[in-house]
Amino acid sequence: MDAQSAGEQAIAAPAVLALSRMRLRDLLTRRNLFVASLILVVGLGVSSYFVLRRPPRVQMDRYVPASALAYVEINSLSDLVGGLTNTKAWQELAPALGISDEISQASLAADLMGRTGVGRDEAVVAGRAQFALVLTGIEAEGGTGEEGAYINLKPRFAAVIETHSSTDVARRLAEERAAALARKIYGESITEERRDYFGAQVLVFPGPRPDRQLAAASSGSVVIISNHTAALETCLDAISGRASTIAENSTLIERRAAVDDDAAVFAFITEAGVEKLIEFLPAILASRFTTDPDRISSVANLSDHLLKQTTSGLLYSAQFESGGVKERYLTVLRPQVAAAIAEPLKSATRASLESLALVPRQVEDFTILNVEGVGELPDRLLKQLVPRVDLVAGLALREFVLSTRKQFGLEATDRLGDALGNEVTLVRFGGAEPTAMLVRVRDKSKLVPILERYLAEGGSKVSTVEYNGKQVSVSSHEDNRAAVFAGEFLILATRDQIAKMIDTEANNAGLRTDERLAEVLIDPPATATIISYKPEVSDAAEMMMAVAALTDSGPADQSALEAALDRVPHSVSFTEFRDYGIITESRSAVGNFSLLSSFAGQ
Repeated sequence: MDAQSAGEQAIAAPAVLALSRMRLRDLLTRRNLFVASLILVVGLGVSSYFVLRRPPRVQMDRYVPASALAYVEINSLSDLVGGLTNTKAWQELAPALGISDEISQASLAADLMGRTGVGRDEAVVAGRAQFALVLTGIEAEGGTGEEGAYINLKPRFAAVIETHSSTDVARRLAEERAAALARKIYGESITEERRDYFGAQVLVFPGPRPDRQLAAASSGSVVIISNHTAALETCLDAISGRASTIAENSTLIERRAAVDDDAAVFAFITEAGVEKLIEFLPAILASRFTTDPDRISSVANLSDHLLKQTTSGLLYSAQFESGGVKERYLTVLRPQVAAAIAEPLKSATRASLESLALVPRQVEDFTILNVEGVGELPDRLLKQLVPRVDLVAGLALREFVLSTRKQFGLEATDRLGDALGNEVTLVRFGGAEPTAMLVRVRDKSKLVPILERYLAEGGSKVSTVEYNGKQVSVSSHEDNRAAVFAGEFLILATRDQIAKMIDTEANNAGLRTDERLAEVLIDPPATATIISYKPEVSDAAEMMMAVAALTDSGPADQSALEAALDRVPHSVSFTEFRDYGIITESRSAVGNFSLLSSFAGQ
């Protein structure tokens, strides 16, 4: 190496060293920036998690007294509103009715304020509160008016609100909201009374009548507003620990998981609540299956005896799923009763739905019973249930089965086990028309003499007419009963109904090929014994029109509304009989949220 080269290297060395230092410094700077950015992002994420996290939910059933008849629980009002506005029914019908998207935006805003705690106290509480509506009692008042006998029900209930706020905020909200509500109900000239109840200040606003009042109080972060001081005080006792709560109810503990999977709404009716409801509901339920006054009375009496001795409670839940509402109903039965009926009512192989080829698409609804040996089902149930109920209920059940057999022309010695298949379809055409029945048949010859007695009941004359290649037997009975064999099915209906079903099958226009039915029948439970379907969307329409009325929306686009209604999902339900009770899963457009229409007076 010559002197010149050595000199050049000596000069270049410091430059290379300086360049290396610059590169290293630049590399460290970029690394620092990356590390700092990563720390910042992680920090913001962790902070956002804690800042935007909702307050931990409490068990609302711990605020409900054990003596309550029933309660309804909503854990997030913003989730409820958000779920409802995201249903297909809302998305389709809201634009046609002129309903803006402000409701869904308000729901998002309330949720954000509830998470951050930033905003007015009322808005923050609305976004984070949990709610329970508690029914503590029902009083009935009957009488006779111009339209006949009537009964007025006066429930005692309390709204229990876990505000997830401070004690001072809860106390102020209880006082202000209760006073505003009292003025809205009773007018501006209200009076206020204050009482002390174990240290809690109870505000009472008397109404124009002694039995009408509004009461409010707070306990810690919980606000209670009630239509009677007795209902409010029982809730205060439960919240403070002075009384047992419904959270200790064994039926609720054991069976809630069967219906509640983080549902938007949950409800529970206790055994005492069921007994109270039985006093009012049997006749209403009976009229769902028959229009004969004597039959309604018989079914009502039977329901009264059986429900009181067999039912331990009712559970309900609603959640939003696949653009609609999925609801579950569970009737919890006493163990010996549940076990007795689960086997006789066990579903047969998956229902074929072949009877629906005869059912017009314009019917009000249909119900399919899919159980093996359906012809002997009443007798099997009678054999299982009678030993498990008292003498009065047993006699009522036996009388009901005997009268049912007689109604269909069956004598004591008639056995239908091998004559009928496993599928019975009940069809309601609507209005005052009787319910039509389609029964899968295995042996027609065994049914002919029974049909003759059925059609000739009460001395009625029977004639045969031909319709579209089928021999229809027509009775002169006052209910216009008629019968015909159509393929593998026996149809018991009126002559006009039979004609409609025969034409429906001939024109391939039945529900069997209906796309909207296929849409809601996706993935039905394989063990469903009963399938019910209602091709009607009036509930969704009424709810949305109620919302439009409440929000002063409009005007409605009638043609767009009619087109939108054609895209709203129909409702279907599946019922299974398990060893602990009867569970029904319903899938529909808006479910029981259609009750919102009552707030608009519809």
